[in-house]
Amino acid sequence: MNAISDEMFIIIRAVLPSFTIAFLGFMLGKLDSNREMNQKTISNMVYFFFTPCLVFSSLHKRNFDFQEFAVIGGAAFILIAVMTPLAFFLKKRAGVSENGYVLPIIFMNTGNISLPIALLMFGNEGLAKAIMFHMLNILVLYSYGVYLVSGKTDLMQFLKIPALWATILGVVAATSNPTLPEYVSDVYDMVNKGIDVLALGAIPLLIINLGYSMSETDLSKLKDGLNGAALRLLGGPLMAFGLVYGYRFIGWTPVAAGMDPLVSLSFRTSEAIIILNAAMPGPIMAYLLNVKFDNCPQKAASMLAVGTLGGIVTIPLILTLITNYIF
Repeated sequence: MNAISDEMFIIIRAVLPSFTIAFLGFMLGKLDSNREMNQKTISNMVYFFFTPCLVFSSLHKRNFDFQEFAVIGGAAFILIAVMTPLAFFLKKRAGVSENGYVLPIIFMNTGNISLPIALLMFGNEGLAKAIMFHMLNILVLYSYGVYLVSGKTDLMQFLKIPALWATILGVVAATSNPTLPEYVSDVYDMVNKGIDVLALGAIPLLIINLGYSMSETDLSKLKDGLNGAALRLLGGPLMAFGLVYGYRFIGWTPVAAGMDPLVSLSFRTSEAIIILNAAMPGPIMAYLLNVKFDNCPQKAASMLAVGTLGGIVTIPLILTLITNYIF
């Protein structure tokens, strides 16, 4: 009984801060009835400065393992690929013609909710792995996702993603160890400290922005997003558990007696991050793309609202399954 209580306390401690901050953002949106706060400015600050700093800060401080990146990034790609036909099947059943309907089903909120939970539940190692997953999810969203809602690819827009370049620079910094003159090394350390400070602001701003966006949701239209949100919240983790056990079967994340505990912990954390991200509701960015291209934004907003609210219940349940069947 004590073990169960301890597990639940850890899960609640990881989930509660994220949803509490999101609720504060929601209340801020309700109090700001005239929408005096410029959400676009805040979103741009997060997009161009805070998130890239978080990505670089998390990646450059650790040894970069290309096999680990392939396992986690490959999982993100596989989950998106498998969810795609299911989302289009649901779209057809719903009688919707716009492709924007499928974006909040196919893609995951790997930023606003997943990153803080990964940090609080699995520490800095979990955060670094979650950022790897996040980057693959975002890169596919801004390429394949843009194609779905616009009907065309925009390579230049893809290459303008700040977090993409932060990832590349983080990997280069993690995999190279050049001998620098002392004054250059001092400047490099000062720049890193500044980046670390900005990185600290990324997660709370991401969550507040999520809550603020939720405050505009029309509650009368929530039923429009019920089926899509249910597929995202329930189908995603089911696929992820199947994928994780498939990884074990083929030896990509082995489980063996006598394995080095640190190596085993790294594999198990990778598996946990894959399942955690698969359990996320749809991302705010999917809704923003729908708005930009005027492609079914109302139904997308309903899916995000239902999914985020449902995640309050489903995410702790998935974390409980992770602690019981993964670690």
